[in-house]
Amino acid sequence: MPLLFDSIYLTASVLGSPYLLFKMLSNERYRAGLNQRFGVTTERVSNKPGIWIHGASVGEVITAKSIVEKTDEEFPEWETFISTSTNTGFSVAKKNFCNKTVFYFPVDLSWITKKALLQIKPSCIILIELEIWPNFLVSAYKKNIPVIIVNGRISNKSFITYRTISLFSKIFCDSLTNEMNTYCARTDLDAQRFRNLRIPSKQVFVTGTMKYDNIQTRIDENIEKELKDLFQIENNDLVLIGGSTHEGEEEILIRVFERLSKIYSNLRLIVVPRHIERTRDVSKLIEKMGFIPVLKTVIEDSNYKWQNTKKEIILINTVGDLGKIYSLANFVFVGRSLVPFGGQNMMEPAGLGKPVVFGPHIFNFKEEVNLLLQNGAAKMVETEEELFKTIEFFIMNPDAAKEMGLKAQKVVNEKRGATERNMDIIREILKNKSSGRL
Repeated sequence: MPLLFDSIYLTASVLGSPYLLFKMLSNERYRAGLNQRFGVTTERVSNKPGIWIHGASVGEVITAKSIVEKTDEEFPEWETFISTSTNTGFSVAKKNFCNKTVFYFPVDLSWITKKALLQIKPSCIILIELEIWPNFLVSAYKKNIPVIIVNGRISNKSFITYRTISLFSKIFCDSLTNEMNTYCARTDLDAQRFRNLRIPSKQVFVTGTMKYDNIQTRIDENIEKELKDLFQIENNDLVLIGGSTHEGEEEILIRVFERLSKIYSNLRLIVVPRHIERTRDVSKLIEKMGFIPVLKTVIEDSNYKWQNTKKEIILINTVGDLGKIYSLANFVFVGRSLVPFGGQNMMEPAGLGKPVVFGPHIFNFKEEVNLLLQNGAAKMVETEEELFKTIEFFIMNPDAAKEMGLKAQKVVNEKRGATERNMDIIREILKNKSSGRL
């Protein structure tokens, strides 16, 4: 049956090859780590038992950090290594796990997943959220490697997909329901969907969402001061940050900023695109709209001469700095939400007590959005005009803005604890594995 999965993947690749070739030639995201993606990784020579921890992108890699730290502390006889699927995730992983092996997750073709497992030799695999690739799971099953899913979430669409595959592939069904596997679900609904895939209840646990445990609720004052000095932000300045923005949103933010800055001359705008490879396009857009783009790397690498702060817009073109940048904000707009791309992590600025605004397209963060809105801890806007009026309201009513931010921070604090619940389960599995009981 792995041949069936291979055939499907290869057929899709052939049909999409012109598009994929174009993307590889034009976009570094699609070229990064190709050798590792196709199973060419350095063979692990250590005799230590190994934990392969996989997080698809930036969010999952950050979520994995606390698990890695705790396993390193409690199980020094084990070796941990990290894989990811995106170039941004890879950059963040290299930054956060500088003393560990970091590599790209293999393409889900049977011979490639087998080769990767032979080279890396994991004794246990931890997948963050939902990274169930059929061939990879089957390969792990055949080698008797336990798989633990933490922060597990499964959409109705994914549930239907896995259930359909299970009906046609006994080996996939066996690998999914393998008694060595453990599923730590975020919610009761996720847990029920896992059980509906015929995974035994004794292997499914509801442990909550780990992302809240990794959210910072304060930034070191020295770091904040360094950033303020770097960006020449004065104490009386008001800072609007557009975080993880997508094409179409920067233009809206700049128009809102332009209108507001005519009234409030101390307003500053910082734009953080979701993908840094868009820096050139966003920079050109800023110039086209009559403003001056100021790149973070340019400020850091030279003695930049600030010209006219009313016209200068700070553009962040580095990876992994958004959390620190949010500390400067008086108000935050979280992107990929005024355009239909599902939103981005609005809990990061919420944890820092910032009033958070986002658009209506937040289908990837429904749980987080509902929590914030139900507690009066965020504002959803439908249009550019609503965004303008909301930021203006915050400027005119600083106490209301502060109260919303504190409510958001409270929401984050009340949701903590999932990491330790997951670690209780991981701890037991690793102890059993070490003693030979698993």
